[in-house]
Amino acid sequence: MKRHFTSAAILALSFSLMFSIKAYAQISNPDDDLTSLDADMIWAQTLEGSHFNEFWNYQFYFDNGIKLHITFSAANFGSLKDPVTGVRLSVFNHGDEVYQLSREYPLPRLVQDKNSYRFQLRDDRDLFFEGKLPEKHRVVIKTAKDGVEYDIDLRLNDIEKGFKLGNGMFRIDGEQVGIVTHIPYAKASGHISINGDRKQVNGTAYMDHTWQNETTTKLMHSGYRFVYHNDRDNWDLVYTMLPDNSRDNSMIGYRIAREEGEERYSGVDKMDVISEQKAFGNRIPRIIELDLKDQTSVRLTRSEDQERFTVLGELGWVARRAARSFLGGEVIDYRGEAILMESSKRPKHGEYNFFFVD
Repeated sequence: MKRHFTSAAILALSFSLMFSIKAYAQISNPDDDLTSLDADMIWAQTLEGSHFNEFWNYQFYFDNGIKLHITFSAANFGSLKDPVTGVRLSVFNHGDEVYQLSREYPLPRLVQDKNSYRFQLRDDRDLFFEGKLPEKHRVVIKTAKDGVEYDIDLRLNDIEKGFKLGNGMFRIDGEQVGIVTHIPYAKASGHISINGDRKQVNGTAYMDHTWQNETTTKLMHSGYRFVYHNDRDNWDLVYTMLPDNSRDNSMIGYRIAREEGEERYSGVDKMDVISEQKAFGNRIPRIIELDLKDQTSVRLTRSEDQERFTVLGELGWVARRAARSFLGGEVIDYRGEAILMESSKRPKHGEYNFFFVD
């Protein structure tokens, strides 16, 4: 497994949605209907103030077995360091390796071109996404690090319109967290080249967008995603997060499904861990049950663990200890395959992405 991280980028790209909470958190999900997204919501919603975290999370699943995760970010950790943008990349099943890469750049170098809908980390770097959704979209990563060259160029079509639950703002105590889905389902094609080994790819894509611009002093306990793609009329998405000191495992997030063209949606109420099992030497939940606001429930079961990494893994002992002290823990990411089960429904075989704080 090849891992390429910068120590600062790790902090900016560690899914570090952090909250200042002294007692049990008061958690609420939007109660309103599912509404369509305006194309301009893809722009950064933060970038001001002494603290903020923002993430654009892409997940690609290709017919030849390659899986690609790309996270663009913007972050300000206050006095710790200057504000930055960044990108984190993970490529699974491209040959015999799992490739992981992170890059970061000073925030003033960020380009947000409203004409082309391009979000580019630096004007002289091919690290960007562009295109007005849902009309068209493209993701490009061309960079090299530690002797490994990456050339990724993917174009999306047949893009389903994005959505948000209510106003897209979830609340923990007095703080707000924005969560919207820009791409619930799309077709994706293009190429992924690593060290000149070029693979043509065809498959599907998903992208969500999360932000917070309040004080960031504690990490979440964990976060859970599930993506099931069959076709444009049949998909299922879960994205939910558990605050560190949540009462009764109350959560923020949503489950949104389309079945034969009909959409169903609900906020997530709480989670029960049914069983745990080791993955890469660590015990994490194998089966979780999510109780939804609409009085239904779904069960997620990890069926195959394919990737794990610690976002502080490249740091030396002293730097790692300092980072853990500042962040309140170390984020460990797991990805693989999972099954979603619901009463009176056929099981859905999809992809999971869980993160935990150690």
